[in-house]
Amino acid sequence: MIANYFYKTLLIRALSAILLIVLALLSNFIGSYFFLFSIILVFFILLYEYYQLFSLKKLTYSFFFSNFLTFISFLLIFYNFYLLIVFPIIFNFIVIFSLEKKKWLPYIFSVIYLGFPLYILVYLNNILDNGKVIILWSFIIVWSSDISAFLFGKLLKGPKLFPRISPNKTWSGFLCSIFFSIIASIIFVNFFPLANLFNASLMGFLVGLACSLGDLFESWLKRINTKKDTSNLIPGHGGLLDRLDGFLFGIIIVFIMTLIRG
Repeated sequence: MIANYFYKTLLIRALSAILLIVLALLSNFIGSYFFLFSIILVFFILLYEYYQLFSLKKLTYSFFFSNFLTFISFLLIFYNFYLLIVFPIIFNFIVIFSLEKKKWLPYIFSVIYLGFPLYILVYLNNILDNGKVIILWSFIIVWSSDISAFLFGKLLKGPKLFPRISPNKTWSGFLCSIFFSIIASIIFVNFFPLANLFNASLMGFLVGLACSLGDLFESWLKRINTKKDTSNLIPGHGGLLDRLDGFLFGIIIVFIMTLIRG
């Protein structure tokens, strides 16, 4: 009975993951306005789940002003005025400070935690040369990290990684996620020569590590807010934020490494 439930849950999780992977690949490939509005849609779903997680009020003046300014930031990046986003971001912080004097921190943090990684995606997809391939590279590493952590954590089990934060994560899952992130990155650059063996290995290691940290960080947010999942949007996974928690950290590492490498 337990085995049947496990396999049924695994099947639902796998089918949901495959659908998300197809949508992500399609959106990145099409690019342009389709990618932009896909990312904006993702942002608002993540923001809704974030507000649910922190029990923040929605449909307030700060909510509308803040999200209007975030929308402007996306457009500035898309139209290659990305350096100008400093102005709506600063104005956004001022608006939040003014209207949410007692609970400004979680509102400010939502702009940083959710907005910045998605700004990076729009920049990579629409502005940077080879940006779509770099996004694909990050997808491959992150998916390899997530899948290996889940599968090998379940199969090998063993000591818990940080039981007080996330009781289901194990050292075996964590170490396997790092290993397969490196392997996936090396395999990828054999097909798309974006880096040499050392840089590909380093990218895999750092992004795999960032994914694990992002996963743990979101688990910590749920724990301090006494929530299990951010929503029930994705069968077998919980919310979209539960699915993208590692990616939000991983894409920042990809962006930094890309800037360093020129």
